[in-house]
Amino acid sequence: MATVYDLAVIGSGPGGEVGAIRAAQLGLKVALIEKSEHLGGTCLNVGCIPTKALLQAATTYDKLKHAEEFGFKTGPIEYQWDKIMGKKEEIVNQQRKGLRFLMKKNKIDTFEGHGRFKDRTHIAVTDATGKEIIVEAKQTLIATGSRVREFSFAPSNDKNIMTSDTILFIDSVPKSLAVVGGGVVGTEFASLFARFGCEVTIVELAPQILPFEDDETVKELVRSLKKQGIKIETSTKLTKLDEKGTHVELTVEGQKPRKFDKVLLSIGREPVTGDLGLDKVGIKAEDGGFITTDDHYKTSVANIFAIGDVLKTPALAHTASAEALHAVEVIAGHHPPIIDYSCNPSAIYSYPEIASIGDKESTLKDKGVDYKVAKFPFAPMAKAKIEGMTEGFIKIIFEPKYREILGVHIVHAKATEMIAEFVLGKLLETTVDEIGLAIHPHPTLSETIMETAHAAIGGPIHM
Repeated sequence: MATVYDLAVIGSGPGGEVGAIRAAQLGLKVALIEKSEHLGGTCLNVGCIPTKALLQAATTYDKLKHAEEFGFKTGPIEYQWDKIMGKKEEIVNQQRKGLRFLMKKNKIDTFEGHGRFKDRTHIAVTDATGKEIIVEAKQTLIATGSRVREFSFAPSNDKNIMTSDTILFIDSVPKSLAVVGGGVVGTEFASLFARFGCEVTIVELAPQILPFEDDETVKELVRSLKKQGIKIETSTKLTKLDEKGTHVELTVEGQKPRKFDKVLLSIGREPVTGDLGLDKVGIKAEDGGFITTDDHYKTSVANIFAIGDVLKTPALAHTASAEALHAVEVIAGHHPPIIDYSCNPSAIYSYPEIASIGDKESTLKDKGVDYKVAKFPFAPMAKAKIEGMTEGFIKIIFEPKYREILGVHIVHAKATEMIAEFVLGKLLETTVDEIGLAIHPHPTLSETIMETAHAAIGGPIHM
């Protein structure tokens, strides 16, 4: 007799795999459906993990080039790109094996193939050979994620015009690179290749790169990126890309064509929902392919849930994971609290990094909300000098009467690590005064958090 699963999860990225594991821990019989060769989705295979591995290599190379500043005598520092790429693949493969192990450990049945709804409880899974099997499940969690968006007039060719997926397998560092799109992904790749000596130009349509981040924080990052030799062109519209064999000619509005060895298209992502058979179950995707759910991630069909990049919530791996945990708790009959997205951190792994939670000043001004700002730079801090990471600052935006945190914005080499303290603080509705009272170890970079809070209380100590 065929197995009837309590839950079928379509997609094994950070949302799907987390949801499948948590559901199994809650005692549900789970089927995980994945159309790609490997589990882990975009994040593990062509996103977060391989990108951060290369960014770490770029940071290490940059540090080695400045080793004499810390008292080390070295000869010429060179890198071996093939070994850097090999290390990246080694890390990815280790994580892939770890995911397979977790599926077995939690007794999750994995089905390799493209999943499409036949009806509300049956999913047809078609593998690479065309063979089809039917998975029956009482409930389904859609976690199919997103894919790169491209220009219709300038498609990628996986050679000289690349996407964030394909550039991860580039065989050498190009002499010149144009990054079309100054969002999170584009800024990270620009920072990565510039530190390996590539001449990088960011072309961004909006008035600033990272338009959804705090203006002051972005200005600090731009200042640093320009010091690294990155050219940034904002309010600039791409009109044409011409493949010329060994290079690409890029044309923006009002300018003559320019030559680049490679062009990276980084203009956003779109949800993967078009070939799920949603019409068979009565779910209608919105314009752009997004799915609508309630606060518990239930779709218009009672036994089908959706999380992650297929929703109009922040397209972040950790967001998808949190939504998946919530959804499967509901599926298991529990009553978890609704996710507070103001406590959901943004993390950008450029150099320096940017991390933030909550509101930015411009948003609060538009809403007419009264607020105050406390800011403190890393430069005076001893640990920042010790680690050679003095660029950047922490900015806390707080409500003046009750002094609760409204938003936090950090620009620094370790910003993505330090934002976690503020995530917990905001979740617990802490005040800026309480953060100032919290004893931070000395010497650490985290002392800058305390100093920023002191700036709000009555004045910082070390400036």
